[in-house]
Amino acid sequence: MNDFEALVLLNMVKGIGSIRMRRLLDAFGSPADIFKATPQRLVEAAGLTPFLARAVLAAPGQMDPLAEIRRADTLGIRIMTMADEDYPAGLRAIPDPPGVLYVKGDLLPCDANALAVVGSRGASLYGLSSARVFSSRLSEYGLTVVSGLARGIDTAAHRAALDASGRTIAVLGSGLECIYPPENEEMFRQIASTGAVVSQFPLQMPPLPQNFPMRNRIISGLCKGVLVVEASAKSGALITARCALEQGREVFALPGEISRPNACGVNALIKDGACLVTRPEEILEALKPLLSFSEEPRPEQETGTPGRDAWEEDPREHVRDVWQSLDGEPAHIDNIAQKTGLSIPEILSILVELELKGVVRRFPGQSFTRNAS
Repeated sequence: MNDFEALVLLNMVKGIGSIRMRRLLDAFGSPADIFKATPQRLVEAAGLTPFLARAVLAAPGQMDPLAEIRRADTLGIRIMTMADEDYPAGLRAIPDPPGVLYVKGDLLPCDANALAVVGSRGASLYGLSSARVFSSRLSEYGLTVVSGLARGIDTAAHRAALDASGRTIAVLGSGLECIYPPENEEMFRQIASTGAVVSQFPLQMPPLPQNFPMRNRIISGLCKGVLVVEASAKSGALITARCALEQGREVFALPGEISRPNACGVNALIKDGACLVTRPEEILEALKPLLSFSEEPRPEQETGTPGRDAWEEDPREHVRDVWQSLDGEPAHIDNIAQKTGLSIPEILSILVELELKGVVRRFPGQSFTRNAS
């Protein structure tokens, strides 16, 4: 068994995560030598429990790393280790980088310019619309959007990046043969064909709850910063934000309505010092010293922020209708619905876009007006 096979096998042992793997490698140097040690040596040198030491030494007789490697190759999945020169530099720099990384698609040098967009699975229309606007705009500037393929904000962020012909990376809390959630299987394929899907877990690892905090540190580790769009007080997105802070990454937060449960976590982040943002350009400005990107959108999408008059000629009829229903006085959303004949969710989605573009202003009580500035 060579060192690559030994690393793959070690990663397949239940209970051996990144920290324990690093301790074992520090103690023995060669991954293959780990499986030649005695149980006592594993306990003394790497701090394993006797039970886990026995599990490690029993692994060669119970699991087949060559079968895992061949299966990955058949599926077009690369198994990457820290011995590879193109292992992501951002991940290499965190305290507990994954020793083994499964990658379907391609990780490119430009992915060093990445931002994570994360948030609630049960997102509101406001949160979903905001995630789409930010992810789309940041993609236009050449940033790679990283998220976790989960329902809600993650899905909206990936979809917006794909629709903007940008790069996006999905980090799974399961093996790459156990796509979760299953309804995102087609998105999984699209991301793999234009960006990358990655996981530290063996191919057939199910999406166990304990996997996701480990997944979250990879999301933040791949990025220069993390944007939390919407999060409850117990949201997993807050774990990603904490990982980002521990890794020295920037944390941005989009404020939410104080009456919404999904705003509690993100508003608490802001109180604790996260950078409050309301426009994508604020993130670009904050990250500028850390990034190597054009300060203009990609030429094929270089539209800039449309001026106020541009909304009169927007090709989307519903957007024109909502814009024309507004004037200099606050209009309640019910009145906008009466004027346009659109549903409240449709109107809110459009108003969020216009608000984030800086041409509409929101007032308490769901009233809106054209921004005079």
